[in-house]
Amino acid sequence: MEPREAIRNGNAGHTLALVKPAHIPAEQHSVMKPSTEGFHQAWEEASLAQYGGEHMRAHYYFRQALELAPEDIEPEALAEVIEGMDRVKDFLAEDEQALPRLRDAVEEDPRDSEQRFHYALLLWKLGCEDEAAREYEAALEHPESLCRQCLRDCWNNLGWYLYRKGEYAKALPWFERAATIKDLDPALQERESPLAIENMILVYVALDMAKEAGEAAAYYIAHFGRLPWPERRALAKLHINADALYIEHCGHIV
Repeated sequence: MEPREAIRNGNAGHTLALVKPAHIPAEQHSVMKPSTEGFHQAWEEASLAQYGGEHMRAHYYFRQALELAPEDIEPEALAEVIEGMDRVKDFLAEDEQALPRLRDAVEEDPRDSEQRFHYALLLWKLGCEDEAAREYEAALEHPESLCRQCLRDCWNNLGWYLYRKGEYAKALPWFERAATIKDLDPALQERESPLAIENMILVYVALDMAKEAGEAAAYYIAHFGRLPWPERRALAKLHINADALYIEHCGHIV
């Protein structure tokens, strides 16, 4: 057995109870041949999913990256993928272990939207996106039992569900609604949460709304600092250099 073959088989040798993430063609990895470009694309998707806590999706793309890795891939890059794969496997094991307890809690008290929210969140991490969306909607039927952060995240995550399906215009109102919920800092002062604004930027990019995307990026930088790398990466598609905006905001010459 070739060394690369052993690495692939070794990382694929565990069992997972749930199916692959939704909205990924089942035949995608089987028809693609190993290539440096394909490897890096899969690695980037895995990294994005891992950053967002989407453990099953990250697992899928890390595994795809291993399958697409050519024999001459850089050892450092391959090591990063293998390490990432191992990490999400650990997270998935924890998620699957916690799932029955949360499911039982929801069945015991269906009106407890706080428990249902956490159940939906776990379903999402495990790649069950459609089921998670239904649970978020059910949680919103009893908003009185949701804390403000969970209410915000229900709205935000339903927006992300629509975004993932490519329904960007439908996703935007959910993110806008989520942005109205303020966080409380340690001094009990209200402050905006950056997450919904980050997602609004992604929608603006997807809808080719360069003016709105640039304004949202400038607003974010003024209030929260440097944009995270997924949003910087997205804005570059509209030829908006988020880091240049950040440097300019800090008073330095670009």
